[in-house]
Amino acid sequence: MYEVEAIFTLALLFIIVYFVGSRQNKKLSIKYAKAIKEHMTPHSEFVGFRAYGRSGFRSLCQLKNEKAFSRIEIAVALVDRENLMHYPLSLLTKEYDRLVCWCFLKNTIPSDTEILPKGDKKLHKRIVSQGKLKEITIKESELSDSFTFMAANVDFAKRFLSDSNVQRGLREAKNFVKRLSLSQHDSWVHLIAELKEDSLKPLLNLVLSCGEALS
Repeated sequence: MYEVEAIFTLALLFIIVYFVGSRQNKKLSIKYAKAIKEHMTPHSEFVGFRAYGRSGFRSLCQLKNEKAFSRIEIAVALVDRENLMHYPLSLLTKEYDRLVCWCFLKNTIPSDTEILPKGDKKLHKRIVSQGKLKEITIKESELSDSFTFMAANVDFAKRFLSDSNVQRGLREAKNFVKRLSLSQHDSWVHLIAELKEDSLKPLLNLVLSCGEALS
């Protein structure tokens, strides 16, 4: 008898969490989509959206002719709030809502460059093992305390990182950036970041600042 009640209670809990979590993710998706639309419209000829996975969406921003980027593709991936098991597992996996941007430049990028959080030893080790980039230092202590900087062309990277708008963007987004890459082969700026209600604007400002510095 008690086993049946336990199973029934657990099933009911799964159902409640599913509906509450789905509703929460839907509200977040709408809020983030509106914020992207509002922030990117002044820079863009077109801003569009489509569903992405169970909990998220993708956005395409076709930028205006005078902008350094031809387009910016944005992916918003929300954690699985409708799954009851997400909550205990997230204590171990450290899952977070994610923002990913692919920013396509009209010009080429002179050198591969990587910016990653100081504490991400695993990512740092993986990049070092490839043997293509050199670690560099910058004079801005707040940034050097927060990030590790690596580049194939040190002179180019230092010029890029000396841009005042890039520095301001990195300072404002330092708690959210998980990886910022400049790819010479793909001629794009690629951002992976933690998405929160107060992180979206500084993250978008950061990639736009990168574009201006590379134009």
